[in-house]
Amino acid sequence: MLFKRFFNQSHSLNSEQFINLFAGGGITKSGEVITAESSLEIGAIYACVNIKANAIAKLPLQLFIKSKNGRERNRSHAVSHLLEKRPNKYMTPFVFKHTITVHRNLWGNAYIKINFNGPTPSSLDILNPERVQVYKDTEGQLWYVYTSNKKQEVYHPDEIIHLPYLSTDGINGKSPISIARETAGTMKAAQKFVGGLYKNGVTNKGILKTDTPLDKTAKEKVREEWQLVNAGVDNAGKVAILSAGFDYQSITMPLADAEFIATQKFNLAEIARIFNVPLHMLNELDRSTFSNIEHQKMEFVMDTIQPELVSWEEECNYKLFTEREQKRYYVKFNLTSALRGDNESRAKYYKEMIQMGVLSINEVRALEEADAIKLGDKHLVSLNYTFLDNLEEYQRAKVNSKNSKGGENDEGKVSDD
Repeated sequence: MLFKRFFNQSHSLNSEQFINLFAGGGITKSGEVITAESSLEIGAIYACVNIKANAIAKLPLQLFIKSKNGRERNRSHAVSHLLEKRPNKYMTPFVFKHTITVHRNLWGNAYIKINFNGPTPSSLDILNPERVQVYKDTEGQLWYVYTSNKKQEVYHPDEIIHLPYLSTDGINGKSPISIARETAGTMKAAQKFVGGLYKNGVTNKGILKTDTPLDKTAKEKVREEWQLVNAGVDNAGKVAILSAGFDYQSITMPLADAEFIATQKFNLAEIARIFNVPLHMLNELDRSTFSNIEHQKMEFVMDTIQPELVSWEEECNYKLFTEREQKRYYVKFNLTSALRGDNESRAKYYKEMIQMGVLSINEVRALEEADAIKLGDKHLVSLNYTFLDNLEEYQRAKVNSKNSKGGENDEGKVSDD
């Protein structure tokens, strides 16, 4: 059997190794277990993954065919229907792209099973990344093994669209969660700590002291009575009444410490760095201004989103078309909506594109989702523009014209004398 040697090996695993192998996560130094799934319980990770997934899912992935004039949109091919209408019977294109991006950013890999009707793709099914393993046989051929309901299915690479995250071997992607696990564990522990403060009392945090020696049973009884009357959010701010002989010593609340707040901000920034998401998109605006937010938005599209789009395009162009079709067809994300600025910036851009003849009026109106107008398909260009080789001829003609006029004037002067 292909994987017999692998599955017949026997290992003794401790609890942490067991979690790392089968749960896709590990026990952090804070004591919290962080897996790809449980990491979404941390607000910063949830926000980063959702921001990136929404940014990619909203962009149209369109099919083009090469033509003599450049390229044209093609809506008749089966691939166009899958990418722009319905990848499978369960998902819209938005949900499909969103889910793939979530898998890629949590598990480090996203897998899409291509179902064929002859040579033509008929549907695209998303595979659970936790159940996919990539193996290489003795001849160097890759195989994708998908385990579902105790049944293994083996797929050839031509049947799988594989989108790895950062990789050290070019095949298996590394999950950002594995890099952010310690930071995520600290943030999760902090969440539990804050929750414990609210559960056990927001203001009445301290120690009860008495000169009378108490045995274990008496201590537990006093603690239970104190918790019953003073603990919890509902009892926050109420006056604590002490029995005779008891003294209450307050303990400073760590939430008020600058170090605690700074640690929380550092952890948020660390998560943002790992996922390459600007802090202002996580509502952290300490160092943000209106001008640099606009610049950071463009950087997010160009440096964070566009590299992921390129990996989508390259894999889809190779896997969704036959060798013959690859010479004519290709898919590409439309970044127009993502790069669209404010009204003033767009007006300036459109004006320059129209004046240079790059875009027609109707092409600009299409970008703004407005109806076409009569004669709007014609491209405009300024009369002041000419080709460089024509410019040299124009200058020579201009000099000759001046010389010709000068000679006539000289002759006129001589005859007058």
